[in-house]
Amino acid sequence: MHFFGFCGLPTLLNRTLLEVSLYHEADRTKLAEICAALGTDYRVVEDRVGLVTPRVICQIINEACFTLQEGTASMQDIDLGMKLGTNYPRGPFAWANAIGVERVYAVLEALWHDTHDERYKVCPLLKRQALRGEPFAV
Repeated sequence: MHFFGFCGLPTLLNRTLLEVSLYHEADRTKLAEICAALGTDYRVVEDRVGLVTPRVICQIINEACFTLQEGTASMQDIDLGMKLGTNYPRGPFAWANAIGVERVYAVLEALWHDTHDERYKVCPLLKRQALRGEPFAV
């Protein structure tokens, strides 16, 4: 039996490059075979909570929530600034809605519990939205 980890979050699955973790290094050959059969390019990343892309996107969303909570900028300005300034496909609040605010919260909570790194502490605004099950009003 072969085990691989990948990110199945909405908006992060259908990408040109699949981010995959290996449970056993011996499965690397089987992973290459499967991805070749699927016509999917892939990169092996460390088998850690959040992998790489979900961890980065969720952190960006969390920081955007802190920025909004502090009154530094509006939700619309933050989304527009990220789209125009970084050429991301969507701003952090639109992305949170597309992924699901509850899922973003769950990734950050899992990262916090795994690492206890301050950068993964969930913004109270994000936590409130997630626990209410409400998307952001973008």
